[in-house]
Amino acid sequence: MGAQLPWPKTLEDFARRFLTGRISWRAVPRQHAITNFGNIISFVLFRDPPFQVELFIIPHDRSSFTSHRHPHVDVIEFGLSGQSMLYIDGQPACSEETVVRWMTGDESTMPVPVGHEAWHYGHGCTPYAFLSIQQWLDGVRPTSVGLDWEGSPSSPEQELLLGQRGTSG
Repeated sequence: MGAQLPWPKTLEDFARRFLTGRISWRAVPRQHAITNFGNIISFVLFRDPPFQVELFIIPHDRSSFTSHRHPHVDVIEFGLSGQSMLYIDGQPACSEETVVRWMTGDESTMPVPVGHEAWHYGHGCTPYAFLSIQQWLDGVRPTSVGLDWEGSPSSPEQELLLGQRGTSG
């Protein structure tokens, strides 16, 4: 048996390892892995605290989500498919030209770090999907970044979920 690599200590090291390694399907949680936020669906692909990876699928054209932050989670967003724009602290995370180059295959991936203190929002022009590669902070147990949410909910379904958890901000 080969030598085991040391467990990553930083979000960047974990993201690199996750994206270049093999997914252990045993790491997919058997319970509480899918969350329907109404305008977005979340599926946890990997969870080993403090790290987690969620696949988000937004199946609608002209979608949007409100300004918010995740007070207990640092994230690297990793676009997979579709066209969307993310704004961090009011500024575009990348230029529209970069998004167009990425959509046509002329740009490699665009990982975007979003710190736990950063307010962010976005909108989609097409259906889109992305990975949210996460490091949960302060000993908080990973659930979904859509539940570790400070700001107005983005949908009635999310508002209901946040109210059930008492985490609405």
